[in-house]
Amino acid sequence: MKRVMKTAAIAALVLLAPLKIHAGEATYDITVKADGTKANGSPWDGIAALGNSKANVNAAPDIAVCVVKANAKPDCIWRPEGRRLFSLCQNAFSCRFPGVALQPLPIGLVFIDIDVRNHDIIDIVVLTGNESPAANAEIRESLRAAMSILTPNHSEDTKEHQVRNAKVMPLADCASGKPCHLMQSEFVSTPASSGANLAEAIWGAV
Repeated sequence: MKRVMKTAAIAALVLLAPLKIHAGEATYDITVKADGTKANGSPWDGIAALGNSKANVNAAPDIAVCVVKANAKPDCIWRPEGRRLFSLCQNAFSCRFPGVALQPLPIGLVFIDIDVRNHDIIDIVVLTGNESPAANAEIRESLRAAMSILTPNHSEDTKEHQVRNAKVMPLADCASGKPCHLMQSEFVSTPASSGANLAEAIWGAV
């Protein structure tokens, strides 16, 4: 009961508190590369029966990155057009997101395949530094709140399974340009290139 109440409180923050990126925060260019299929072998999008054949022209995912900070509003990087949301790289297995702030640690990254109402979770990773165990617990509560908004039609057990299976990795191991491998994807982060700007990011109920 206490966990449910705490998650609900964080969800309220999600809707009320805008995320601000402060000058001097460490920013990175993040490139996400999704596997060719979901872990169960089905395509990310399009017609499942066609698999990844050439006939399934929309099989590739529409990747977005959601940045989740402890006790703060998650921020998703995508391209809104009217009431619809699009990836910066529609129908592509790889997508680059410039100038993403990854402070303070720990911080969660949720890689999603954008859908109309119930997004597919590609992977979740928690990037850490030298923070306390309490800080890690707070970021997981924020991830639970994010799951309730990103995947509202999933069961509570499914959402909890996704958070519990989030890979925990030191930021230092994933900030040197080497691929960091997750369950259904890998990502590469490098210090933001000169002049890189964070793409317009809008968080909304989905």
